[in-house]
Amino acid sequence: MDGFEFQRFVAHLFEKLGYGKTEEILTTGDAGRDVTIRSPDGSLVIIECKHHPTGTLGRPIVQKLHSAVITARAKKGFVVTTGRFSNAALEYARSLGSLIELVDSRVLYDMANRVHIRVIRKGEKTDVYQVIPPSANFVSQNVVENLIGKALSHPKTPEQLAENRIIKIHFTPVYNIQYSLNEDFSTTIGVIHSIRIHKDYVLLNGENGQLLQSQLGRIFKPNLMVEYWNPSISEASFSSGKFTLGYSSIKSMALKQIQQKYTKTVGYYGANNVHYTKKCVPHISKILIQSIAQVYIPIITTKCSILSRQHQTILCGNQKEVVILQSDAGKCEICGKELENERLLCNSCGKIVCAPSFMSHSYACEVCSKTICKECAYWTRKYLVFKKKMCRECSEEAKKKGKKVKKFEIS
Repeated sequence: MDGFEFQRFVAHLFEKLGYGKTEEILTTGDAGRDVTIRSPDGSLVIIECKHHPTGTLGRPIVQKLHSAVITARAKKGFVVTTGRFSNAALEYARSLGSLIELVDSRVLYDMANRVHIRVIRKGEKTDVYQVIPPSANFVSQNVVENLIGKALSHPKTPEQLAENRIIKIHFTPVYNIQYSLNEDFSTTIGVIHSIRIHKDYVLLNGENGQLLQSQLGRIFKPNLMVEYWNPSISEASFSSGKFTLGYSSIKSMALKQIQQKYTKTVGYYGANNVHYTKKCVPHISKILIQSIAQVYIPIITTKCSILSRQHQTILCGNQKEVVILQSDAGKCEICGKELENERLLCNSCGKIVCAPSFMSHSYACEVCSKTICKECAYWTRKYLVFKKKMCRECSEEAKKKGKKVKKFEIS
């Protein structure tokens, strides 16, 4: 944390502890006070914050706060530090009774623990978690659903025709950065734009700082993460990256990403009724990083065989949900058009194609109802003008009966 972030942390902590609602956080010219809190009974509490983990605060700091408490007619004052206090400072505070309370690093950590906030000292080892990968069956279910969907398929179902195999699982190091942002943008006419983000997150790769898809946030479920996990999918190869970027670097990158995300050009009319535009760029000081967590997420590569067709899908997930990251699903394997919800699975070759229509290239065999694509279809003359579509097996039977059968030509 920098000094200003420490002030905001202290304000949040005291609110959580029930001291009241933060009234003001000052950045300059604080006159012996950094945070003021209005207690539930209406009285004022003043807090002086000193973020000096290796420093010792002396008597002058306490005297300065004492003067601020008297001037503001406050009920109580706190000096909060990540360091410690000198004996002279402790003795002076004791001489004032309960008017001034000193909170050093030891007391600060205890206060945070009481409201379930874990404070980590510089150099301490942080917890690193792993998202437990989904089971092979769950992966297969989602891959088949993604590739085939609710396709027309006869006589076999997509699940009967598809065989999915996990090829590899790579655990990617990810920083999950939680933040809040509150800022108003004003001109001479008043506020023209406001940002109110109570709690959101940004995901960055722990090796290179690359921004990851926000939808991956769905897999960060505390009850589905562990500190240690042993592979149990024997046929898959496992690998893992490393957190090469430190907290300071990743925090700086996250702030830039958040700033960029919420930058917006706003149009407004001035007092002279002339239209203006203003680029509203959030100030870094208004972005509060609430937490930074290190988590390894499983990036899973699968190969799905549907008869003669091979598909590769890359996904990420936990034991209850998956996110498809890369897939060749969604396009007809004959014409290349985007598939709507309706599609057909060829039970002869495994192609996923457009659903049957008047001018389509997929059919149901008019003898056995087998779903087939045009590349696997045969036909014979029906009523002199129309074509009777058939699968290969039924066309062989028709040939035995003396019927003239032809294979469809693909243009």
